[in-house]
Amino acid sequence: MLQQVLPDVAVVHGRWPVALSSAADAVHAEPLATTVVLGQGAERTVVDPGPSHHVGQALHKSLWCQQGARVTALINTHAHAEQVLANSAMAVPVSALAGTALAMQRRCPQCLASLTRELGEAAMQGTRIVWPQIVLHEGQWLQIGERAWRVQEMRQAHTENDLVLWSPPQGMSVKAQRQGGVVLAGGLVDGRWPVLAQGSVLGWLAALDRLKAMQPDWLIGQHLVAGPQQVQPALQRQFHYLCRILGHAWSRLELGQSEAEGVQDLVPPLDWPAPDAGQMQAWRQQHLFNQRRAWREAEQLWLDQQDWPRACGSVPDVRR
Repeated sequence: MLQQVLPDVAVVHGRWPVALSSAADAVHAEPLATTVVLGQGAERTVVDPGPSHHVGQALHKSLWCQQGARVTALINTHAHAEQVLANSAMAVPVSALAGTALAMQRRCPQCLASLTRELGEAAMQGTRIVWPQIVLHEGQWLQIGERAWRVQEMRQAHTENDLVLWSPPQGMSVKAQRQGGVVLAGGLVDGRWPVLAQGSVLGWLAALDRLKAMQPDWLIGQHLVAGPQQVQPALQRQFHYLCRILGHAWSRLELGQSEAEGVQDLVPPLDWPAPDAGQMQAWRQQHLFNQRRAWREAEQLWLDQQDWPRACGSVPDVRR
């Protein structure tokens, strides 16, 4: 369950099977999420602990029973329920950016109620909202195990406020330098499929540019671990997707189409396959949602007679 990436960095990729208390043989799949565990020895820091009290307890128990380690701190990278609602399982301080904490206060009560309706009372039993108590700031350094992590704030990208943790090799121990630089990208880079939520396409593209400039050797995002030689292609894949949905809207606007007309022939790109055939419909729905969100930004740029974003290359080809 726990995948060791580097000595100080491990990941757990959801989905988490949770036995329902109402039926001993029933298993319910919680929402998909990726959790990162930092540090070595007896103390660990957990980044994005998961969507429920059950999930957080399972991770906590696994670390203690298998490695004799206890969780001493939590970090939330953004305010989505599948990342933060497991805060309640560990009685330790929670850290986040100020914008993430504010977004949690706005959305978490509704998100908890929604997940409880969707998954059932048994799956969400014991889950309660725990707000971040420690505010993280752009440029701040966190020492966790043998690595130091620099806090990077990405505004209006995947969400209103996304936290990136960057551990450059410079200044690290000789051992850490050999392992290379590591970036924890939260929801900004997704190996399953992108989710354009409360942020913006242009802000997300700017955030990906910042990640590229770091030139990390290792990248950990949602459902994704990219090692040496894999990081830049993973970033480019995400970048191209965002440019593609922005370009689709731009070209249809040039043709005089409405949003309803512009999304009629929309199909998910082949380079973003769903994990299995059963989830293809969910991917189609997410892609359509992403396209509609991108349309709003493209339309505003187009109406304001703004230039096509240079980062996305040439202006989209308009064909009738």
